[in-house]
Amino acid sequence: MAKAFQKTASALVCALLCCALLLGCALLFVGCESDYPEIRITLTFNDNDEDTEDEYVLDYKLYRRIYPQTVAHYLELADLGFYDGTVVHDYRSDRMVAGGYTYEDLASSDVSELKPLDYAAATTGADGAVTLENVSTWADAEMTQPLNRLYGETSANGFSVANGTGLSNKIGAIGTYSYITKADAPSRTVFGRSSGGSAVREVNYYNNSVTSMFYLYTGSAGGSESAFCVFGELANAASQTRFSELMTAISDYTAAMQEEDDSFTFTETVTDESVVRIADDLASVGYYEVDEGFSVPVAKLIITGVTVEKY
Repeated sequence: MAKAFQKTASALVCALLCCALLLGCALLFVGCESDYPEIRITLTFNDNDEDTEDEYVLDYKLYRRIYPQTVAHYLELADLGFYDGTVVHDYRSDRMVAGGYTYEDLASSDVSELKPLDYAAATTGADGAVTLENVSTWADAEMTQPLNRLYGETSANGFSVANGTGLSNKIGAIGTYSYITKADAPSRTVFGRSSGGSAVREVNYYNNSVTSMFYLYTGSAGGSESAFCVFGELANAASQTRFSELMTAISDYTAAMQEEDDSFTFTETVTDESVVRIADDLASVGYYEVDEGFSVPVAKLIITGVTVEKY
């Protein structure tokens, strides 16, 4: 009887020790997640000038504590190598938009060869494609039908930052991006779990439709965003300097080209349907279009890689 008791007690102690070990490992894993993870975006600017260094390494500090779902989404895409070999496909007056396009031939100078990435296929597990685990919007309240769309951590989506203010645009800031308009967006609602809480919210699709695209802010005047989430900023002085040098390189390149041809512009407008028609299975006809087209840089800005440097 005593031996049986000792054996049972020993088994119980072993079980408790195993549980404690597993709990400790879980806590250790959680502890490894920083409130401010960092990513490194490496891009090249093909200005065809041998005297300038065309690679730009930019370190970004992301704000997980404020925007947990947004940061998790972009970290996962970076980890999976989704952005490697993509390009800045739309260079606007205050931001350069990336994360959704590449070229058949990155060495080509023909902007008409721009092609969209098939994000929809990538998130549904097509052969050789990316499968996302961090899903933040669903078709149903029970969260059984993932839509692979990002819950909008923005004021336009009813999101507010607890005990403080969120990030706003400033030079080099990184934010989410989508081209869908209210007119193109389906009238249906989707379901998402609000940041930091367990409650399921019913929200409109328009403000919860971001997939993989993002922008880097280039404007001189900052300000808050209501429709897009500014979730990171340049992490150090070296990156701030390098970003500024990139802006100068683009300006110098444009000025030099205009000396040869005063009608030269840094971008070319592309309105080809095969390019600006963005697949979205929730839109009424399975896609939506960018009515004004893209302002594509004629000297390519290629993202050679996005890596997670700190979790």
